[in-house]
Amino acid sequence: MERTFVWRDQTYWVADRMGLAPLMRFAKVAKQGTDANDMDGLAAMYDLLEQCFVDTAEFDRWMDAATAARADQDEILEVVKMATEAVMARPTERPSPSPAGPSTTNTSTAAAPSRSPDQVQRDLERSGRPDLALIVAQAQEARTA
Repeated sequence: MERTFVWRDQTYWVADRMGLAPLMRFAKVAKQGTDANDMDGLAAMYDLLEQCFVDTAEFDRWMDAATAARADQDEILEVVKMATEAVMARPTERPSPSPAGPSTTNTSTAAAPSRSPDQVQRDLERSGRPDLALIVAQAQEARTA
């Protein structure tokens, strides 16, 4: 399966997966109401987007194109959406030959988030940020896949 997206007539290769940490940071910043006009929002978008590309050279190639095009907030958010969709569209397989089924490790609920991803998604949609709501939904889908 080809993992790419097209922006401004250029094709960019995305990674076969991305780490959860940048997505968590992005969701946390979005949940706090921070957006791309804030330094924390920009840093979270940068980290998330960097994880989406197949390698640093591909990310740098896109950054050079975005800089030359003077891409605005809407264009960058569209790239975040396209890149995360391309990464999450990959077929899901077990990364190792470990036994199938759920983990038997006990998990503590002490560190559980105060709001569910569905609540965060609804709040983002109500606050006029359907772009961020979509990314939260995609992250939830990737976690449950």
